Parts: sequence; structure tokens; C-alpha cells
Amino acid sequence: MLARYPRPAIVLTAVTYLLLGYLEALPGTIIPSLLYFFALAILALYLMPRVLGLPNGRKSLRDYCRDIRLLPVKPLGRNVLIGLLMAALTLSGILLASLLTRHFILDWSTVHASRLIKGLTRGIWEEVFFRGIILVLFMRVFSKRKAIFFSSFLFAMVHLRSIALTLEMIVDLVSIFFMGLLFIYIVLKTGSLLPAIVFHYVHDIFVLLVQNTPGADKVLATTFLYSFLWIALVIGAVLTKYIVERGSMKESKILISQT
Repeated sequence: MLARYPRPAIVLTAVTYLLLGYLEALPGTIIPSLLYFFALAILALYLMPRVLGLPNGRKSLRDYCRDIRLLPVKPLGRNVLIGLLMAALTLSGILLASLLTRHFILDWSTVHASRLIKGLTRGIWEEVFFRGIILVLFMRVFSKRKAIFFSSFLFAMVHLRSIALTLEMIVDLVSIFFMGLLFIYIVLKTGSLLPAIVFHYVHDIFVLLVQNTPGADKVLATTFLYSFLWIALVIGAVLTKYIVERGSMKESKILISQT
């Protein structure tokens, strides 16, 4: 069973995810995005647990979802709130950076139908694969800290679009790595993929809307963008810790009062 060999399983999972991405390169707008979404759904919800037996052997869909933290989703309200709050933070940071360039233009055409589907694909399936399956596999091989680092690093690397690295591309990859760290922190802190899925989805849908600065100085715009985004990520981690731990304290007090 492939689950006995976590290192090759990690490579197989990442490579398969990348190869399926070529479906989006097919002619058309909506259809290729839908094909990619459903291909990843079949891979994640059928082939992984029932055929390949990843990450922890062949299991029922429910047990598999618990292994990768797709279940439970409760407390639903708190998890959705954290996801929306994190997206609001990152998008607000990017918007502020765009406004400071004095070249920001609000263009709602950046939020088109195909982007809604692509955002859904990345919001759900990138979390399932990278903060779910791959993270669990890494944790079977390495210590928790190393697993978090390597999972975030791999997440950044799959976003590499060219071998010829530029300074801007390197900074962008570092930013994706930091976002990957926050995604993992949220998942581990809440015990659920849901807040990371909500965060990822909303961020991806609106990121081009708040980043639209035609004519701005490229160096200035890039400096503002990453500075405010990284600050937002740090604030997001602090707020997640506060919300989760405050909620746990309230639950403890309720249990004590009932005894």
C-alpha cells in the first residue's frame, strides 16, 4: 500500500496535482476550469482514500476526511468567521498598498465567472491536498516543525511558473510560503480545513480587484504590496490564536458551571 511509503506518496500527490492543472490550459474559459475542479474532486474524494489509500491507508470517506481535517467543520460559525476575517485582513492590506500608489482603479471585471470557479478550485482543493493529505504525510516522516516548513515550501514551489527566477518572483514565492504557513497555523489551531478554505477562496476571488494599479511605479507598488500583506499575515496569526483560545476558555467555563 502506498501509505507505507510517505516520501514517494508526497511526490506522487504533488506531481498529480500539477499535471491535472494542464486541464485549465485547454481552449475555453468556463469548461476547462470546471474540468479541473471535478478532476481534483475525484482524485481527492475517491482515488486518494479508496484506491491509493492516502494518507493513512484505505478508509471510508468519513474517516479519510477526519484524517485530513476536512471533518469536523464545527464550530461552524467560528471557523467561517476566522476564514472571512483572514481574507478581509489580507485583502485590506493589499488594498491599502494599492491606494498608497495613487494609481488604484476599482475594476469589477476582474471578478469574472471563470475566476469564481478557479477560486473555488484553489480554495477547496489546494487546502485538501497541501494542508490535508500532504501535510499528514509530511508529519509521518518529519517532526511537526519540519513538516510545516516542507509543506509550505512545496506549496510555494508548485506556484513557480518559470525556471528563470527574478527578484520579484522570488519575493512572490516567499510571500506564498508565508501564506502557506498561516494556512497551516489556522488548520492546526482550529483542527479544521474549513477556515483555511474560506480564507483561500475569498482571497483568491478578490485579490486582483484590490491589486489593480495600472501605471504605478513597479518597485514602489511591489514594496507596498508585500510589506502590507506580510503585516496582515502576522496580525492574522495573532487573531486566530486569540479567537480559538478565547473560545476554548468559554467552553471550559461552561463545562465547569454544568458540573
